Amino acid sequence: MLVTAIDHQESIDHILDKALDNQDISEAEGLLLLQQVESDTITKIQATADRLRKRQVGDTVTYVINRNINFTNICEQHCSFCAFRRDAGAEGAFWLNTDQIISKTSEAVAQGATEICMQGGLNPAAKIEGASLAYYLALVATIKNQFPQIHLHAFSPQEIQFIAREDKIAYQEVIIALQDAGVDSMPGTAAEVLDDSVRKIICPEKIDTATWLEIVSTAHRLGMPTTSTMLSGHIETPSQQISHLHKLRSLQQQALTNNYPGKITEFILLPFVGKEAPQALRKRVGRDQPVLADTLKLTAVARIFLGNWIVNHQPSWVKLGLQGATEALSWGCNDLGGTLMEEHITTMAGAQGGTCMTVEELQTAIASLKRPYKQRQTIY
Repeated sequence: MLVTAIDHQESIDHILDKALDNQDISEAEGLLLLQQVESDTITKIQATADRLRKRQVGDTVTYVINRNINFTNICEQHCSFCAFRRDAGAEGAFWLNTDQIISKTSEAVAQGATEICMQGGLNPAAKIEGASLAYYLALVATIKNQFPQIHLHAFSPQEIQFIAREDKIAYQEVIIALQDAGVDSMPGTAAEVLDDSVRKIICPEKIDTATWLEIVSTAHRLGMPTTSTMLSGHIETPSQQISHLHKLRSLQQQALTNNYPGKITEFILLPFVGKEAPQALRKRVGRDQPVLADTLKLTAVARIFLGNWIVNHQPSWVKLGLQGATEALSWGCNDLGGTLMEEHITTMAGAQGGTCMTVEELQTAIASLKRPYKQRQTIY
């Protein structure tokens, strides 16, 4: 028994030394790290992630001044984790008009925002003269015509697929048109967990894994940067978490190997918040709020697994609260995200982190770790 324990610890030490030697660890090795429960071992994993973070991006913690604009919550899909969507005409349904979008953007710019992050529900009625793409191009023009200096981080791979499907055109055509209109980067949301057996349960109407990867790769090839995300802590297994990370790493390797002008700029871990989620998934998960310890361990393993390829890692203060997100900065993260100014999707799910952070609040949180802070642009 003692020999087994020693061998096991030597195996963990070998994996961590391998990472510190700038080698990529395998999926099996990543899984072994995720499966650790002993506090001393988890402390070693944390320390390794923090050393890699320091080596790869330094001690400075970055943040961005931005605003979320969710232009509608009317959506044709029924994801089992989503408390945001509404049917048209239902209580709580909204669909912003041009004046409302301009007002929100103007307010953000006045507060120093450099980025607008814009996403929304999949609303089949969102068309101009029968064309979905025309509506989305008009959304872009609403912002860019008046605020050409703002970085528009907009429309997930799921929204790209929706537009292409509605108008019967190729993903490439949609991305090029949005890019030409002024979209500067693509949120890597709608990834949830890149495993179709999980997706069939939590988001059966969403695009499958291959389609998500295809659209993001197409964006990279066309010169559009993207972010990357994972929705964690619901029904997925550690093996599926590592497989998700491996797909992201491979996607980034493909972009860099092929010299695509676009790439993944950051990884954001999004722990599941289920307080107001549909009852079936809430019951299956068995809790309303994320487990911080689980999130931190996955945060550290993500840095170890991805860090050679995706160097910027961000926690979600909306989902973890500012205190939890600040703690994640010692587990491999180097960015504290954005001010957001308003947030609907996670808040409507019952998150306790709030909807807005001031620059001062973000700076104070970072300073509490005795690390320097710096405002960044969207693509670092």
